[in-house]
Amino acid sequence: MKLQHDGLLYRAAILCASNLGLQSLGFLYRIGVSRLAGAQGLGVYQLVYSVYAVIHAACLSGLTMACSRMSAELSAAGRGGAVGKLAALAAKTFLSLLAICTAVLYFGRDEIAGHILGEEQAAIVFPVLLICLALTGVENIVKSFCIGLNRVEWAASSELTEQIVRIAAVLVLLALYGGQDYGWIAFLIFAGMSLSECVSAALLAYVYWKQVRVPKRVRQSLPKGARAEFAGIVFPVTCAAVINNLLGSASSVILPGRLILSGMSRAQAVAELGIISGMAMPLLVFPVALISSVCTVLMPEISRSRARGDFRRIHALAQKAVGITGLLGVPITAMLVPLAPTLSRLFFGQILPLKYLALLGVSTILAYYQMVTAGLLNGIGAQWSAVGAGVFGECIQLGLVWVLAAKPGLGIYGYLYAQVIAALLTVCCNFLRLCSLCKISGALPRLFLAPAVCGLTVFLWVRIFYTFFLGVAGSQWLGIVCTIASSLALCIGLLRLLGVRVQDYITRGKTVRMFLWGLY
Repeated sequence: MKLQHDGLLYRAAILCASNLGLQSLGFLYRIGVSRLAGAQGLGVYQLVYSVYAVIHAACLSGLTMACSRMSAELSAAGRGGAVGKLAALAAKTFLSLLAICTAVLYFGRDEIAGHILGEEQAAIVFPVLLICLALTGVENIVKSFCIGLNRVEWAASSELTEQIVRIAAVLVLLALYGGQDYGWIAFLIFAGMSLSECVSAALLAYVYWKQVRVPKRVRQSLPKGARAEFAGIVFPVTCAAVINNLLGSASSVILPGRLILSGMSRAQAVAELGIISGMAMPLLVFPVALISSVCTVLMPEISRSRARGDFRRIHALAQKAVGITGLLGVPITAMLVPLAPTLSRLFFGQILPLKYLALLGVSTILAYYQMVTAGLLNGIGAQWSAVGAGVFGECIQLGLVWVLAAKPGLGIYGYLYAQVIAALLTVCCNFLRLCSLCKISGALPRLFLAPAVCGLTVFLWVRIFYTFFLGVAGSQWLGIVCTIASSLALCIGLLRLLGVRVQDYITRGKTVRMFLWGLY
């Protein structure tokens, strides 16, 4: 099928290709950083990154969503000339939020580093962290306009360029100037990130000036009520993101202390944080490259449909998004989990038990469903529902981490159990609200059944036949390749037996059950 350059499938395909490239490059990056920084160095970096995640959420989460949604709505309403005014409003808002965060981080740097993070050497990272955030702001705001205006290829090219520069910069800095000072290691990683953001921000600023900026002769003012709508998106989404990141970061920050109570040393506890964030998770999150592509183009599409009053399309998009999330996330994760212990040993030199990775796999699948349901609710305009569910889940996780991770019999498994329980409750809340807004409740059994059957079958297949392929091929890598290829073929065959045709998701044609990207 020929992809239309203004179609949803085309935009999703561009972002998907970009994200797959980013995922592959990011995985290579993780391998290099883990070898040069070590588990404890990654743990300290993750603690500092918790601070970065909170201020990033405060400055950009609601802002980028507002830019993407409102630029899509303005374009659909024939008021594309007002995009420049929207960009100016976004820039002023970002600078104001950045100034507030800078003041908080400057005056509270010693308290944050020494008492909250428990790593005094982390304070040296904060100045370069703020530089990185400022550059990221330029990049993300322009990128959100590119997505809202159906120009995703520019966003995709900038992401790939940024990732290539980041890998080179961080690895060179660590190789030349790294050592055993873990605060200095975190500084070097953020310095490399800042260098890559310089390139990406410059590229997207040029794209905005040449391609997105509206000429003076066709400029329009923002429609009446647009500023109130802008604030109505930015405020709840920012509050939710800050609260969620604060609670999520609190879980990471308190984890070493709770693990110490379970019997670990400080070094072991920080290393566990580095292992779970820098080694175990990258092995399992491959499907996020595909799912996030759908979610990224989904929200502005739903916003455009909402602006036109096309509720039939919104319902169809919701079913399609949930279906794709399950068909991509569940079987691929089920395939990766039993292979992950071998991959972890080969890539990172770290031995991880299957139970550990299975719990991470379940929480990862739930995170995919949480991502897509929150995106649907935000696109429909029910952002407060997504806010409430997200905050509720993070509170549950924080409480469970505090209790379970400190138990001697659980330790790091307490953290994993907390992730699974909190994510499950959040996803249930999102689906309940989504079912009240969209006509998808009747389709949910079908949307969940096929991925679950495929996931369970693929998991058992890999557990049994990896050893067989290993013996036949005589090589671990060939055994892994043969296992993955046979698992994908098995999955496609199972879906066909269950009445799900994969081509219905990507081709034109008439079907009762599937919503077709190509028709829109």
